[in-house]
Amino acid sequence: MRAPLFLLLSMLFFATVVHAAPCTDEPLAASVQVVMHIEGFDEAALARLAKEVGRNPDTGIEYSCTWSGVLVLHFTEAPVAERADAVTMTRRLLAKAGIEQGIEFLHITVEAQGPGKC
Repeated sequence: MRAPLFLLLSMLFFATVVHAAPCTDEPLAASVQVVMHIEGFDEAALARLAKEVGRNPDTGIEYSCTWSGVLVLHFTEAPVAERADAVTMTRRLLAKAGIEQGIEFLHITVEAQGPGKC
């Protein structure tokens, strides 16, 4: 009599725990910061990039130095889950600005945001 009761209570407890903390496979919004070095980065490339970045309110240029070629982009509410997604998203943005060669990614930070993150 005790074993079936224990089994029933443990199953009820497990079902409550699983139901209380859902984890979805949907892509979460993330805050992404990308630090890169671009060979041959100049004022004209920065102007083209600023024009592309200005089209999306969730994207911003955190830092840029044309002398050293260092650029830091920040994406808020980005639909990425891992660093590879951030690289792809950044390469697409740079390609729209005509920057496709000499890109070296130095550091990428992806922080998931939202209620469903695990």
